[in-house]
Amino acid sequence: MRAAGILALALVCAAVVGFLWLRLSRTEAGRTPAVPSPQTQPGSPAAGPARPPPPVAPTAAPNGLARLDPVMLASPGATVQTELRLLEAGKQELFRQTFLRSVQPQVTAEAFEACRKRVQQVLVRPDWETAKPGKSRGHRVVRVSIFGKSMTGFHEVDGRWLADAVWCLPVGLP
Repeated sequence: MRAAGILALALVCAAVVGFLWLRLSRTEAGRTPAVPSPQTQPGSPAAGPARPPPPVAPTAAPNGLARLDPVMLASPGATVQTELRLLEAGKQELFRQTFLRSVQPQVTAEAFEACRKRVQQVLVRPDWETAKPGKSRGHRVVRVSIFGKSMTGFHEVDGRWLADAVWCLPVGLP
C-alpha cells in the first residue's frame, strides 16, 4: 500500500514538472526587453505575482479603431511591459492608449521613434521597491522611477493603469 502512495506522489510530481516545463518553453523570453516585475506592486489591486500581459492583441472599438485589452493595463507593471511590446512592434496608435488622455497628443511619430530608439539603447528598469502609492483626482496613482531620476505616475482610470508622462523620451524632448 505504501509503495502505491509513493508511486502516486511521484506521478503527480512528474506531471507538475512537465506542466511547468511546457509552460516555460512557450514564453516569449528574449523577445521583449527585461522589466523587473515585483511580486506585489504598491497600490496594485492584486496581491499575487504580477503576470505579464498577453502579446499585443487589440480589439475593435465601436468606431472601428483598435483598442487595447484592459488586461494589458491591469497594473502599472503590466502597462510598462505592454508599452515595451508596443514599441518593439511599432504600434504607435496602441502605444498612445497607454497614457492619460491629456498626454496622448504628446505621442507624435517623432516621440514614438525616439522612445523606440531609447528603449533599445537603455535597459528599462522601473524601481518598484521605491514606488510611491497615492491618490489624485479621485483615483489611485503609483509613482515610480523608470530610468533612475524622474518619477512617472501610473493612474488607475476605469480599471486601467495609464502613464502620466511619456517616460521613454530622452531628456530634452517634449
